[in-house]
Amino acid sequence: MKWYVGLSNTGHDPAISIVDPDGNVVFAEATERFLQVKRAWGVPPDLAAHLKHAFNQTSFEPSRDQVEVCTSWASTQRASGRALLHPLMGRNQLDAIADYQADLFDNHGASFRLLDLANGPVELRRFEHHSCHTATAVHFSKAGDAVCLVIDGEGETGAVSQFTVAGRRIKRDWRSWNAGASLGFFYRWLTVKCGFSDVLGEEWKVMGLAACGQVREDLVEALSRTLTFNNHRPVLSDDDVVAEIDVQIQHAVRGVGEPVMQAADLAASGQYVYSRFADELVRGSMEKEPEALLLTGGCALNSSYNGTIQTRFGLPSVEIPPCPADDGNAIGAALLAWSVDHDAPIPPSDGSPYLGSAPDQHMIARFVRHAADHFDVAELGSGSAGAVAQRLSEGDIIGVMRGRAEFGPRALGHRSILADPRRADMKDRINKLVKGREPYRPFAPVVPAHLVGEWFEDANESPYMSKTLKWRQDRQALVPSVVHADGTGRVQTVCAQQNAWLFDLVMAFAGQTGVPVVLNTSLNIMGKPIVHSVEDTIAVLMTTGLDAVLLEDYLIEKRS
Repeated sequence: MKWYVGLSNTGHDPAISIVDPDGNVVFAEATERFLQVKRAWGVPPDLAAHLKHAFNQTSFEPSRDQVEVCTSWASTQRASGRALLHPLMGRNQLDAIADYQADLFDNHGASFRLLDLANGPVELRRFEHHSCHTATAVHFSKAGDAVCLVIDGEGETGAVSQFTVAGRRIKRDWRSWNAGASLGFFYRWLTVKCGFSDVLGEEWKVMGLAACGQVREDLVEALSRTLTFNNHRPVLSDDDVVAEIDVQIQHAVRGVGEPVMQAADLAASGQYVYSRFADELVRGSMEKEPEALLLTGGCALNSSYNGTIQTRFGLPSVEIPPCPADDGNAIGAALLAWSVDHDAPIPPSDGSPYLGSAPDQHMIARFVRHAADHFDVAELGSGSAGAVAQRLSEGDIIGVMRGRAEFGPRALGHRSILADPRRADMKDRINKLVKGREPYRPFAPVVPAHLVGEWFEDANESPYMSKTLKWRQDRQALVPSVVHADGTGRVQTVCAQQNAWLFDLVMAFAGQTGVPVVLNTSLNIMGKPIVHSVEDTIAVLMTTGLDAVLLEDYLIEKRS
């Protein structure tokens, strides 16, 4: 039987996925989680130790089964013949990314032989980057027919593509050919101007900071000149124009050591301009009158923009996969190969993003056996959701490592820190005592899907925490720790079918407090990926202000 292994091989954010012979995604995980190194620049997605770990999570049998190895780029950036120069990106960065990617292309496959997963040289099947993005989006979509818009930093040619989805089959409508005309590059450039690191992927800090600033006409006028549009396709302005913009915004740029709020107006103005750019692309897709719009690519992580699209454009639905950035392309590459071999549409997901590693049960048992001298341990069993909800209502901050890990950048209840959003000081407590991050940074609310309209204006589903919505005015005072400075919240909607445990917890919390909203943030500290192992989880407990962690259904507490 033939299994399909997808590799995300951009040079950053490597990931691996495994698709079984029936087209089911049985495993998907970013390499950064396994290594606990943020973004894992230059690391091969088929790292031998991670590859072995991944196959151990499946029923693959080397003596019986064979593998097809699939990558998320058809060619390297150097092979495209493009000059590695860009007014919004440093030459060193572009050279480094191209070198990383070229090395990965030359060396894929060796780990499969090392682990006896393949006999002889591994023949790679290479798929076009934006097609992989689209296949992943279609897999997680509820809609069989849609328009898919891919917006990212770059592809083999341009940075934007549009596809028509019919019966879960994809066909490209157009792609942008101006390689530098990239909304992703624009936002990376904005991130650096705001004093953050694009290497660490700190664009989300700009999104959060934007809510704290004012949109300024002079900054909007300058930033708007970065890109122009021709028939809804982006075109990068000339180098001399970008140089002029640099001078015009210099007074708003945040320098090394300057306060974060120095960049708040620049962040707000840049987010506004990004939204106008993205609107031009969405407006073009509306010409096809889609039943649904699928939005993917790295720019689909811009939740502040995503939450506004459906209502403003009058769309029936806007869907974003849990893993729209390059790590998610590991799934797309494997599914494209499966689809070709079976002459079949892209198979649908059951909607679950919980495709990563499960907690090591032996390690949990070992820890529980030896924990008595230093920890209080309670086995909560089937009542763990209600028991944790009770502790949250009493003010405790609790980490959760339960079930298989989420695939994608958001913690969706399986590798999360949970807390009571009603407490006005809770945001500051978590930022200071647990996460160690800037005090303005917001946290996400978890709300039952059937109640989201009672708490948010223009509400729609956001199962993967992909959309920022406006809180209803009369609800904001009830949950101050998850209301951002502009009255919004990056919401996660939950239902019993997709995450029964988290749904039960929120409903239990509602029964105890009258508020069906729980604060959710990722189980990590600033600068580190979301936890991967039991040991990672205990380390966060021991080195931060967490009150307890839930390992499966064991509640572990530090002794005072």
